[in-house]
Amino acid sequence: PGFPHALWLTTMPNIHGLGSYRNQKKDENKNAEEFSGGGKSSHTAVMRNPGGNPNRMVVTVTLYNNGFMVSGDEKGFRDAKEPENRKIIDDLKKTKQVPPALRAIIEQIVKGQQKEVGVEVKDKSSENYYPPKPTFKAFQGQGFSMKSESSAQPSNTNVSSATPKKVQVDAGKPSSRILLVLHPRKRAPQAFNLDHTAMDIYQHVLSLTPDFGPFDLVSGFPPKSILKEPSKTIEELKLQGATITQRK
Repeated sequence: PGFPHALWLTTMPNIHGLGSYRNQKKDENKNAEEFSGGGKSSHTAVMRNPGGNPNRMVVTVTLYNNGFMVSGDEKGFRDAKEPENRKIIDDLKKTKQVPPALRAIIEQIVKGQQKEVGVEVKDKSSENYYPPKPTFKAFQGQGFSMKSESSAQPSNTNVSSATPKKVQVDAGKPSSRILLVLHPRKRAPQAFNLDHTAMDIYQHVLSLTPDFGPFDLVSGFPPKSILKEPSKTIEELKLQGATITQRK
């Protein structure tokens, strides 16, 4: 027969073995019902849980078809494929007593406890144990936007105080055509000399969108602000033929 849903197993050296528990059970708890009368006194008797005793703590052993778990056991699920775990299950079911190997596990769990320790056995041996599926948890740390690594208004004081100014291209100098994408997605191709700076591009865009308010200019993937060092040239920033996007 299988186990009842709740069993009381007296355990640990300071707890009674089967023989001494038999002698005490009438005086200590008349409601305690012995589940197994067999076995040696060195083993631990399986008793139905009398409950209500504040001097007792409970460790729960849950039996599954494919293994078992002991509450408080850091190892978690113990697979029955391992011979020592299969033996614990078989011995527990056969004798209704705590096998020495299981006793050792429980002793590690309740080490240092002064209370009488009981074991509740839950029989779920008709079902297999499956580890719980991990639940999605939203990332709580610092986030990084793929839109831009800077704020809409660059912190550089030279940029924030810049005035609108259309770019003038010197035909005698090296130049490159850059695609400016203005908000909202308006394309404005423009030629620049390679010695024009990021500030020159910013002032030119400012002249095209005077009422737009604070903005940033980003390029590349992931998008990066070109205005962190506004005095750098197009050649230094490797912006030849690039697409530069205006961002709020």
